[in-house]
Amino acid sequence: MIYAGQHIVDDKKRVKLLVCHVDLALKTAAVTDLVRIEGAENIPKPALMKFSALYAVLRSPSATSAQYEFDAELSLSDDAITQLGKQNWLKKRDKKYTLIAPLTTEVMIRQYLYRDGIAEDVRQLIDTNRQLAIPGAWSTKGAYYHALNRFIVFGCTRNALLPVKLKNVGKNTHLPAKIGDKNIKRGRGGADNRFSRSKSMGVTEQHKAQMRATIAFMKSKDGKIQYPKFAIYKAIELYQYNFESTVIERTVDNVTTETRIPFDEEHSLSEAQLRYHYKQILDKTEYLKIRYGHIAYEKDHADRQGSSHDGVLGATFRYEVDATVLDKYIRYPFDNTGQYSMGRPVLYIVIDVFSTAIVGMYVGFDGPNWAGASQALVNACSDKVAFAAQFGVTITEDEWPCHHVPVEITVDNGREYPDGLIESVLRTEIGVRGFNFTAVFRGDAKAVVEKKFDVLNKGSLHFSPGAIPEAPQRGEQHPSNQALLDYDSLVAELIHTIVLHNNSADRLHRLDINAIRAGIDITPISLFKHSLTQEMNGGRDAKKEEQGRLQWAFLPEETASVRSDGIYFDGLVYYSDYAKKAGWFTKAKHHGAFKIPVKRWRQWTTHLWHKTLDGQYVCFNLKNVNDESPFIDQHWEPVLHLLEQFKDKRHENRLNLKKLRIAKQQYSQELIRLNQQIIASAPDNTRVSMSPRIKELQRQYAAVQHVKHALEIHEQLANENSTASLLPNFGYDDIDNELFGD
Repeated sequence: MIYAGQHIVDDKKRVKLLVCHVDLALKTAAVTDLVRIEGAENIPKPALMKFSALYAVLRSPSATSAQYEFDAELSLSDDAITQLGKQNWLKKRDKKYTLIAPLTTEVMIRQYLYRDGIAEDVRQLIDTNRQLAIPGAWSTKGAYYHALNRFIVFGCTRNALLPVKLKNVGKNTHLPAKIGDKNIKRGRGGADNRFSRSKSMGVTEQHKAQMRATIAFMKSKDGKIQYPKFAIYKAIELYQYNFESTVIERTVDNVTTETRIPFDEEHSLSEAQLRYHYKQILDKTEYLKIRYGHIAYEKDHADRQGSSHDGVLGATFRYEVDATVLDKYIRYPFDNTGQYSMGRPVLYIVIDVFSTAIVGMYVGFDGPNWAGASQALVNACSDKVAFAAQFGVTITEDEWPCHHVPVEITVDNGREYPDGLIESVLRTEIGVRGFNFTAVFRGDAKAVVEKKFDVLNKGSLHFSPGAIPEAPQRGEQHPSNQALLDYDSLVAELIHTIVLHNNSADRLHRLDINAIRAGIDITPISLFKHSLTQEMNGGRDAKKEEQGRLQWAFLPEETASVRSDGIYFDGLVYYSDYAKKAGWFTKAKHHGAFKIPVKRWRQWTTHLWHKTLDGQYVCFNLKNVNDESPFIDQHWEPVLHLLEQFKDKRHENRLNLKKLRIAKQQYSQELIRLNQQIIASAPDNTRVSMSPRIKELQRQYAAVQHVKHALEIHEQLANENSTASLLPNFGYDDIDNELFGD
């Protein structure tokens, strides 16, 4: 799939392209040639390329595709840029944006890139700025075009006008040509790989040529398919058999046998290396062609969407986020002494507008706001099988196959959602080209979202304890006292309900002629999967994206404090090898604690994410001393309640400490008073030197203690003998009577 922010590189052909903007309807992209503009002061207007031409570039075996890594400053908030001491950057950015703001609308950008241009609009803008006497207003068209080109190339955000430069586009590492003894695998094992458990060798161009030969062998030839199903694991097996083993012949009794002996580890590639490079060689288009035998791939199909979708081309084109307060109270899981409630949670859901499938969800306890909506969007791009497993629910990939990055996102209009920063980060980090704060499609699409809440609320949650009845009876117990399901149980129930809905709802009216001819089911999931391959070229699978990038793109920015003993955030302490190597803890120890921007997925307390200025995504891990932390592998919502409970316990402990301290002080004063009474008749001691007879008096007191202890033992034994004499007679014989009788 071609998307904004895509970086297409072919070092052999000196091709380095950056996709700046796409028009799916025209199947055309605005592309910047990074080789041509390298070192240039002014960035030229992006050129137009058809999708078919870009796919032709990608089909080259040496071509790669990934999200372009813009400078980290483009995704920082104004506060974070100020903390870096670069306030002047913000002034320069805002000045430029004020001058070109009318040209930065989506309509004007499309007019500039794909249609007749904006020469007349620029001329009018110059006249208007001159009449308004705007300080520093430009007088030439070229200045406006240069600023607009920069705005488009750097992600179409306000931060695109910050005075930063494109990263070094030629940083791709060149692989050695042939296999040799000095092909050391790069990575976290050190320069010579000595710290890595795996001792496999580094990848060379010869290795990659052998992988491409394996793929070619597995393709169909003369109409005959070599293998009924293409799979990467099978390609790995064939590679290891053909290129990482040697044949030894043995002849016994004139019978020759061959035995294949695998290469030693240091002369082989690991399976992880093979899997990674196979995925680099095979883009999604090529993979599907090999796997399913498509000759005419669906990338050139005409747009078949009806007007009911209002510009939505297919599945994953537009996601809509909405939220509602559930009619249900949740049990607090950390206190089982009673049936306590955490309150009514807020359910956020993400809907794929085309198929109406629920692609993501999140359950929180505040909002509705962007903090919760962002968590749901991360979930929409996450593997649902792994997500369900966290809550003890087992599902298959086929039941909930939604883990794709959308082209556009629409959030329900409201003051609780910020705007500029979110749009900037989404564009620069993962290339989401549209972020809408008002519904841009017809009201019936909004009604679909509202019906989803009816399905979840009335279809499932209303029939379990803790639910709010539609018509409560007078004198009836408040449902908060009946809260039974805890957070994990509620999410597990919602997962089952969503899977049931996605795989059973009737969407017959949304099937187009191709879906009908393909004979797909009428459910949202069937429509989602069919459209993904037909209209969206397989979509953009988030599993292939860097996890830190996704987290940083969607989640709201928060602040953590670096101290000498860890990274403190919301009452929890985190640690990072990166922070230690970078000297953060040493800096905090000698110069005081300092703040850093972080992001968290509220579904999990174990990790925080931070983006460094060199574009590296760093994961901070929760400190877990001796595996005893009660917060490890927990969900943030109940943990935040527990942390508040801890604050209450600490407050009560301080009050109790005050009472005990006063009582202890009172007892000490009483002891002093009693001892002063005992020596009241003694003369005042005016001696300056050490008191005499200390050792002698110590021995005398010890002797008294021994006598006292002996008397206590004697008294205890006497009491026991006296008790024994009172025991009843249990039938003594005649001798007993004669000796002890009357």
